[in-house]
Amino acid sequence: MVLEQLSHSKINVGLAILHKRDDGYHAIDTIFQSIRLGDSIYFARHHSVVFSGMAPELPAYMANMIPYDESNLAMKALRAIQDYTGCQLGAAIHLLKRVPPAAGLGGGSADAAAMLLGLNRFWDLRLTDDELLSIASTLGADVPFLVKGGAARGTSRGDVLETLPLPKAHWLLVVKPTLSVSTAQAYHRFDGASQISTDTIDTVVNHYQNQDFIGAFKASANTFEELLFPIHDELRICKEFFTTRGYDTIMTGSGPTMIVLLDTARDALALQEEVKAANHDWLTLITKTCTEEDLEQS
Repeated sequence: MVLEQLSHSKINVGLAILHKRDDGYHAIDTIFQSIRLGDSIYFARHHSVVFSGMAPELPAYMANMIPYDESNLAMKALRAIQDYTGCQLGAAIHLLKRVPPAAGLGGGSADAAAMLLGLNRFWDLRLTDDELLSIASTLGADVPFLVKGGAARGTSRGDVLETLPLPKAHWLLVVKPTLSVSTAQAYHRFDGASQISTDTIDTVVNHYQNQDFIGAFKASANTFEELLFPIHDELRICKEFFTTRGYDTIMTGSGPTMIVLLDTARDALALQEEVKAANHDWLTLITKTCTEEDLEQS
């Protein structure tokens, strides 16, 4: 028997850095939204734990960034669930990567979430949702959201979640420049001042409460754009490529990935061709926001 567990990555529909906390982390206010773009983890019976993976759909330089050893967050999730349950069963586990790494999409955290959910099924551990979320919280600030999925406001480090109603699915173009951004260095540039605030996120939340994803997207903003655009021309160029064509575009997480809101898949295909014609070496992926049905099927 082979079991497949799908992951769903996320975008941030608005992100405000509020202040630096006493513990050295930054307090944020953000909206997480699950998207269909995700990886697959396959589980098969084996006498011990064997972990492998591949990323045939990603450019080689991205695929080479992904480790398939104990440093992978998915394997850390496996060890955490072993420690919690004492389970010593084996499994041959294969990770098929589709989500670009280091892109602000939560791909690695989504894999950790999928590992927890998949092992709970495959090993018949019967852990409750609260237990899974408790384990997830030890793995990273955004892992609890990615276990639950959907839409949520994240405060504190992003790990205090307020569930929001999910709007209908909308088409997105995910655009990942070749540039890599250090999240730690990006946070280091924050001097305590930002035009994006809790009020910004409040407005986005109001649109979500009205099932208005387009309004939420248009109202959103990201402090990391203020911090990174002045020092990375490629990010500004990437965003302006789409905004000057009339498409609402935001950066997700700490970047460098841009998210373009679209009406149809045809618009997404046309934009992909425009990117190629302009000789930009950006990775472009077409996806949609998740609905409740998407989450139930994963």
